[in-house]
Parts: sequence; structure tokens; C-alpha cells
Amino acid sequence: GWELEPDMESCKSSDPFKPFIIFSNRHEIRRIDLNKGEFSVLVPGLRNTIALDFHLNQSSLYWTDVVEDKIYRGKLSENGALTSFDVVIQYGLATPEGLAVDWIAGNIYWVESNLDQIEVAKLDGTMRTTLLAGDVEHPRAIALDPRDGILFWTDWDASLPRIEAASMSGEGRKTIHKETGNGGWPNGLTVDYLERRILWIDARSDAIYSAKYDGSGLIEVLKGHEYLSHPFAVTMYGGEVYWTDWRTNTLAKANKWTGSNVTVVQRTNTQPFDLQVYHPSRQPQAPNPCAAKDGKKPCSHLCLINYNQTFSCACPHLMKLGPDKQTCYESRQFLLYARQIEIRGVDIDNPYYNYIISFTVPDIDNVTVVDYDALEHRIYWSDVRTQTIKRAFINGTGVETVVSADLPNTHGLAVDWVSRNLFWTSYDANKKQINVARLDGSFKNAVIQGLDKPQCLVLHPILGKLYWTDGDNISMA
Repeated sequence: GWELEPDMESCKSSDPFKPFIIFSNRHEIRRIDLNKGEFSVLVPGLRNTIALDFHLNQSSLYWTDVVEDKIYRGKLSENGALTSFDVVIQYGLATPEGLAVDWIAGNIYWVESNLDQIEVAKLDGTMRTTLLAGDVEHPRAIALDPRDGILFWTDWDASLPRIEAASMSGEGRKTIHKETGNGGWPNGLTVDYLERRILWIDARSDAIYSAKYDGSGLIEVLKGHEYLSHPFAVTMYGGEVYWTDWRTNTLAKANKWTGSNVTVVQRTNTQPFDLQVYHPSRQPQAPNPCAAKDGKKPCSHLCLINYNQTFSCACPHLMKLGPDKQTCYESRQFLLYARQIEIRGVDIDNPYYNYIISFTVPDIDNVTVVDYDALEHRIYWSDVRTQTIKRAFINGTGVETVVSADLPNTHGLAVDWVSRNLFWTSYDANKKQINVARLDGSFKNAVIQGLDKPQCLVLHPILGKLYWTDGDNISMA
């Protein structure tokens, strides 16, 4: 609970738990005792840590790294050290800039600013799926209140910077705040669980704002302060709002209603990124709509909290929800497409929604053509910048180079799924041909030579036919 401070206005927690701040500054994660101001390093030697969140009841800390392109988890021990790291999400992340833990149903949500999606998975990273996609331009921060089943995110969309809300199962999406005037980079975002308000910072107008969950009751908390000159992330605790600032390399705090009493909590040598206050009041408890009843789970796979203490079932990649709206069944029908730096497999009914993990940099530099082998569930693609043909399993594992030498202008590629061979076109000043190899790249050979500019290529393995385009002609062999 909370009790009134001597000023008869602000509240302080009556919980004996001592609050501390966790924050990232690119290469390490630190903790600071809120009462004493002393800091210790929890995780050293990181590449580029951006987003942070925690699961208090499981003593777990989650963080994203945008160089490694992974989401990690570690355990906070009694003495305050962080132990037993593991990778929660390993594949198909381009820039996970925002992260939020659902401590009630046991899921993790993140925003993907390159792939423009909001994704969700179980806390251990299994059962991953796309929650929201389409009209997601540049999502940056994400926050949630599982008591009400509501999810908020900021979007830096140049034409319409905004804050949106939806249920934590992806339903009832709506824009709750649009930036007009000088605002325009809604950056960090957090939830005030006591007041049921959201707080966010705008890195363009350099201000902190607060509003109710539906966007009404907007307040400008603080603007134009020297320690608020390029704010990145925000959180709150009790009656105060805390934020990180890039221009002054500080963590600062102020009154969450009036912006008064601005105080520097810590100065850092490098830019501070995300911050969280680790305390039970930041993860209030509520009934879990996804809890098993009489030993039976409500969903076969992923259970997501919806509005009004209800739930919705969702399915991981390569699965669809059955007519009972509870059971997922396997379905390997999806649309595979490539564009310069990514390969996506999307749901045919909802083409913005990823149906498999996306392949993106660094495995892909400039992809021109893609094909699929249904027998081994592998994708094959050619990359004209690295002059290679690569393959990987559709779950994101096993990325390997199959053919690497002598591959100029490979615009045609086809898998012979019967004889287990790979065909591709290539041309330069000297060689203009169609090549073949085993699927692993061995026994490479030229099949047809003396062409002009062979581009597209398709096979009909049952008939043993090969079709290709060359200039204005379509030929067959």
C-alpha cells in the first residue's frame, strides 16, 4: 500500500522492499539504490543495450541488444548480483528498441523498429508471434498494464507522431494521442499504475507529458529544463518521474504532476538508455485471466490478456487458430517475399503479419531472389552484394553459405525438390550461364552456357523441364 508523506500531497510506499533503479548505458547495466545513491554494475561488457524490463516475482531482468540483435534474461540474486544469463529471443530481430514484461500472464512484448511490428512470446522466448503490424511506422517504446489488459506504444512516424493503445491481445487498437505543433518525437513511455495514467517524454519538444489511459486529461509536467535537453527513457515511482537524458548524460527525477524539484540521480560517462525502478509497486498484482481452471489451460499455446479481465488465444509462427478459438493447428501456407535487406514469410490472410521469423542484416545484404524447399523446411536466397547463395531453416536457425565463388548477377534461383539440386543464373563479361549444384553447394557445374543476360528461372522437376528468361526471350530445356 501507500501512505501520505508529511506534505499531505504525495504518497510513499509502505512496502518494506527497498526500491532501486536499473538502467543501461550502452555497454553495461547498473543498479542504483534509490535511498543511498550508490551504484553497482550488474552486467558489464555489453555491445549496445537499449531496452530493459524486469519480472519482480521471478527476480528476472530482461534486456535487448541492438548490435547482437538479441533479447537476454538474467536472474537477480539476493546479494544484488545478476547471474545465469540466457538468450530469450535469438533470431529475426533487427532493432528491438522497446521491451515490456507482462508479469501476470507471463509473456514478453517488444517493438521492432526496423520490421515495424509489435511481437509477443512466452517469458522464455517460445511461442513467438506477431501481435500488431500494419500502419506501424517507427515504434519506439512500449508499456503495459496487465490489470486492465492494455498496451501502449509510441510511434515516431514523421507524418503523424503518436501514441497508440490496444488490448494486450492486439484488439481494439486506437490512437490516444497525436502530436501537433512542436512535439514530434514521442520517445520513452511508462505507466503510473496508481493513477492509471501514462507518462511520456518527447525528444523534440524536450518535455514530459502525462495523460489518462484514453489520452484525456493531458498535462505538461516539465519542459525546457537543462537536464531535459534530449530525453530518451522514462519511468516513475511514488510521486516522482525519472528519466534519462542524452545531452547531459544524466538520470534525473522531478515531481510527476508539477515537474518541480528537478534532481540529478546519477551522472554517466556515456549516454544512458532505458531505466526502470525495481519495486513491487511497479508490478501490481491482479487475477490472471490466463490461469488454468481445474487443471486445464484456457489456450493450447499462447494466452494473451484482453480488456476487462478476459483473455484471447494466439498461435506461434506456422500455426493458425482453430474454430474453437482456443486450439492452434499447424499450417505451412504462407507468402514468402524478399526486399533488399530482408526476407519475410507472411500470413496470406494478413500480409503485414509475419508467419515466420524475418531474415535480415547481417545475414542479408542485398537479396535478389528467394526459393523454398518444403521437404527440409529451408529457404534459399541469392545476395548480389556478397555474391553468395545462402540457406536457412524457416525457424531462423542454420544460416549457411551454400555457394560463394564466381556468382555475378544471380537473379534467377530455383530448388529442384525432386532431385535435390539447386539451379541459378549468372552473367558477367565472360560467362553467361545457368549453373547447378547439390543443395549443399557441392558438385557445382554449368548446365547451359553462351547466353546473353539470363535473369529469371523456374523448374518443373516432375517433367524434368527448365525455363528461363534471357533478354526478351523465354527459353526451355
